[in-house]
Amino acid sequence: MLFLLKIALPPVLVAVVSIAARLWGPTLGALLMGLPWLTGPVLFFLALDRGPAFGVDACTGIEIGVLCICAYMLAYGITTWVARWPACIAAAGGAFAASAWATLGLEIALVPAAGAAAAGLVATYLLLPRPAADALPAPLPWWDIPARMLATLALVAGITLSADALGPQLSGVVSTFPAIVTVLGTFTHHQWGRDAVRAMLRGITLSLLAFVAFFLTVGLALPALGLAGAYVLAAAVALPVSALLLVFTRRAGRRARRG
Repeated sequence: MLFLLKIALPPVLVAVVSIAARLWGPTLGALLMGLPWLTGPVLFFLALDRGPAFGVDACTGIEIGVLCICAYMLAYGITTWVARWPACIAAAGGAFAASAWATLGLEIALVPAAGAAAAGLVATYLLLPRPAADALPAPLPWWDIPARMLATLALVAGITLSADALGPQLSGVVSTFPAIVTVLGTFTHHQWGRDAVRAMLRGITLSLLAFVAFFLTVGLALPALGLAGAYVLAAAVALPVSALLLVFTRRAGRRARRG
């Protein structure tokens, strides 16, 4: 069940975000990624099978993993100054691997981990290069979204199968690799240019604040409310955060255009 969920859901999410980016631009499309479409269901079934204590520990690990994703996105964004997407992907992958190794064996409680994740996201948003101009999505061929879905399926399957063959620490590192961001970033950068991928990265960075809020709430509420109650409460927290981020993004965009 979990294997099928890990494999089948990411390509669908890539298709949804790609369509949203075409309709509303890469920034607003990226904001959709802040909701835990993949990690949330996977954690639900794992916690259901292994118990609340495992779920709380997993939430802590997820918050730490956000810092690795920050390193990935920052390295990608900075490399857009000097290189095209292949070098950007290589730099981002290297930054993710280095930061993941640095966090191995790190002992930290849930709340400090969430605080570090939120601070890392704010710092990443401030440091990421701003787009020089509004991204203007160009018409794309009919096969574009199927190609994105196929690339995502291949990447996620490779990550999942390799993680299963590694030890627990390495499998944890591999499983948090931002496969969906890799596919969306590669296609966006190649097809629409560096301003579009910069807007997308900044949107994802903001959106992950809702992601952090979701798993912080799950981890805190799980022992008292149980799995279902914790998820309902976490959704009630994360959805307003996403709505506020959407309002902030639109206002920031209007101010940038006026300036």
